[in-house]
Amino acid sequence: MLILLGYLLGLALLGWLLRKKSVRVRSFLIVGYSYLFIIPLYFFGRLPADATAPEALDLLLRCAYEAPKAMTFGADLTIYNDPAVTLLFFIASVYTVRTVLIVFFRRAAAAFTNWLRMQGRRQIFVVCGGLEDARAMIREIRDRDRRAAIAFVPQKEADEGADVNAVVMTQPWDQFLRRGKKYHIILLPDTGNNNLCRLDELNKLGEKLPGLRVTAFLDNDILRYEDLSYPHLDVYLVSREQQLVQGFLLDHLPLQALKERAPGAMAEGIYRPVRPFSLCILGFGALSREFLLSTWENAAFRTGAPDGRGLDALIVDRDIAGRRASFLLDVPQLKQEPSFTWLDAAPDADSCIQAILERLGQLDQILIATEDTRFNLDMAMRLLRMFRRHGIELDHPQLVTALFEKMDSGIEFLYKKAGGVFLQSNSAQFTYDELILRETDRRAEAVNRQYNQKSLYATDWNKLGTFRQSSNRAVVWDIPNKLMLAGDLEGASPEEREAVYWQLARYEHRRWCVFHYTHGWTVLPREEMTAEEVGSFATKRASQKRHTCLVPWDELDALPQSGPGQLKKYDYENVLQLFQPESER
Repeated sequence: MLILLGYLLGLALLGWLLRKKSVRVRSFLIVGYSYLFIIPLYFFGRLPADATAPEALDLLLRCAYEAPKAMTFGADLTIYNDPAVTLLFFIASVYTVRTVLIVFFRRAAAAFTNWLRMQGRRQIFVVCGGLEDARAMIREIRDRDRRAAIAFVPQKEADEGADVNAVVMTQPWDQFLRRGKKYHIILLPDTGNNNLCRLDELNKLGEKLPGLRVTAFLDNDILRYEDLSYPHLDVYLVSREQQLVQGFLLDHLPLQALKERAPGAMAEGIYRPVRPFSLCILGFGALSREFLLSTWENAAFRTGAPDGRGLDALIVDRDIAGRRASFLLDVPQLKQEPSFTWLDAAPDADSCIQAILERLGQLDQILIATEDTRFNLDMAMRLLRMFRRHGIELDHPQLVTALFEKMDSGIEFLYKKAGGVFLQSNSAQFTYDELILRETDRRAEAVNRQYNQKSLYATDWNKLGTFRQSSNRAVVWDIPNKLMLAGDLEGASPEEREAVYWQLARYEHRRWCVFHYTHGWTVLPREEMTAEEVGSFATKRASQKRHTCLVPWDELDALPQSGPGQLKKYDYENVLQLFQPESER
């Protein structure tokens, strides 16, 4: 019995030590442990008391040779006459056979199991993408539901035979999607915008398969500047850049940074920072563009600056004139923003370093996002050394470093010594909560439902178009800002609360305007409106991306509207919904 207990104790300890290893590696090592344990057990059970040294050595070698047979139900147990030893051999044999099945038949068994799940389960996940991205997404789903039915649609023919722990589907969508099942299709990033074609195909299928859920990654510029519509799909469109930046901003709000670095005061019932949030961007690629626009949206609050602006930005890169010109074609309103400074220089050039030094007293954040990950890390280290030389080691601007590939060197040091923050574009972005549960999307849909209760033109969420869906998401993402601006209203009188709500409505209008600017909209002047537009109280020409309400708050009352102050009431009601008890919404 002690032998059996010792074996089981060793087996449990080894299993715990190898818990993070793959099933294959863990199985091999445990079989090796059983082999080494059984050899002496087999040897001493058969060793004669009067055996000579040569005889003992010969027996030991024969036991080592016969031990594998003993571990596969081939042992002669009559020499022991001990139930505990019999059980030990039985456990070792079962585990050995299991390992053989895992090594040689695991893929076949897994394929059969996955096929059975596809037939038996009503909800099916379909993952379409590159091999490594698909593996990461499938692992994420399996971590939440080990018995999930998952199909893999490879982007490349070479990936069709890959081991992905899912049923590989190579047929067209209409040949394997069928009625009676609930599908959630995840279209992972691709390099050729092929997901647009896939969305069109799935939208046509959605007429026959109602409730088809699709989460799709698109090019960030397409997602931001185009208004896409898939009325027959329950669709959620994202981009790598949007995911990274929104996740970062929720944890590092510009308003929160200003409260900590440049405290302001309550003014007219809401918090007002003493100065704008100051941002420096080194490298102006897709991630930097999204970071700049999203930060601008998040800094729509009024500050103590003479013009009340909430953001100052310095953007540095080689050939910035050309990059800026193409950027302004998409965001023409930026031509009117004097608080954005563009510097044509290499991010490590003397002129760039000098521009940073001139802003050190007020600079809050530096994003380093060239396309070279190694350079980004090296540049962050250089800036950290510069901060030390200027005596601001503990109170320097936040360093945000973009990582486009796996890079261990320097990350730990920057994190510990400089409080560095990293934007890492990789498969870790494929999270179940964001892509499957769509937590932000569900809250945005609730915002739209509340708005529709007071509108004569209610539109189903799936038929809104991606621009209006994004607008509702932006309301959800902005909730922390409004709560921070309002402060503690617990002891406020009804009159004081009302005053705060109207000040927040002013802020909401500024935020709404900036949201439209960052999506390429410009103002539609009152004098350019037709008599028909004025008579029908029209506010926009969506095809031209022009809106009459993209004016300061105090100019809204002069615009055509159905009643006095009606345009301002939209912003007020958006604020009121946030502070009303849930039962009154």
